[in-house]
Amino acid sequence: MKLTSPVIIENAHDDSIWTATWTPAPEDSAPILLTGSLDETVRLWDPKKDSCIRTNTGHCLGVVSVAANPSCRMAASASIDSFIRVFDVASNNTIATLEAPPSEVWQLQFNPEGYNLSCSWRWQCLSQAVGYS
Repeated sequence: MKLTSPVIIENAHDDSIWTATWTPAPEDSAPILLTGSLDETVRLWDPKKDSCIRTNTGHCLGVVSVAANPSCRMAASASIDSFIRVFDVASNNTIATLEAPPSEVWQLQFNPEGYNLSCSWRWQCLSQAVGYS
């Protein structure tokens, strides 16, 4: 297997990037790269153009985990502010804000069907139904 040269985007965020994930590829477009940073933002990237599509804001402290659901309609971000934000990938609108106990949430993952979001912190984990009503 031959590896290609990496693409490096300078100044992709205003602070350290702690997390990244790919959305699944929708039928009619390419996958999107999501990155989360200590600058309190999630950025969505077009890998073909190496450019930022949009920036999702709303956390008060750094973002440490991002997850995308299998349909590519929703994504979620967890921050050391103890909040999880679920947002619409296309519109960037917030779908839900979940508050964890007063400790940091370190990991997020959607289930294979895409409507349960699991998160973990310290010695606990939680699974929460999320989605459109």
